[in-house]
Amino acid sequence: MKNNITPCGLLFIFGCFLFSCSSHSIKEKINKTGDAAGQAIGEFAQGVTTGVKKVIEPKFEINETLKTKGIEFGKMTISSDNDENKNVLISYVIFNADFTGTLTAKAFDNKNLEMGRVKLEINGKKEDAKYFEFHFDKRTDIKNDSKITIE
Repeated sequence: MKNNITPCGLLFIFGCFLFSCSSHSIKEKINKTGDAAGQAIGEFAQGVTTGVKKVIEPKFEINETLKTKGIEFGKMTISSDNDENKNVLISYVIFNADFTGTLTAKAFDNKNLEMGRVKLEINGKKEDAKYFEFHFDKRTDIKNDSKITIE
């Protein structure tokens, strides 16, 4: 046996459902739905922001030998010491062992062509952590698709 419910019948059933619920119950369900939608939108926006940040920062590669010497890197950012190009690498260096030596930072463009090189003498005692700035030539422009290596 086949049940045929007409559109008017569906409307009648839906109307009965609505009128059988209290207005407080309906508001509560709407608020819960809105809350869930708001959370989903918030999480989506956070994901987009994180994705954009990953896309707009250069790739950093650290030579593994530095780890064996007790050098670890924290936050790394790109800045500018002039109005035209981003040419300064700011590195937070963590010393897991006493270290005195030279670090070399190299900047590469999106075709993997070297476009800048800086050597910097650093030193620190075990458990120290400091910021260091690698100032590339003012013509070096570290873009979002660049690569920076430190050795």
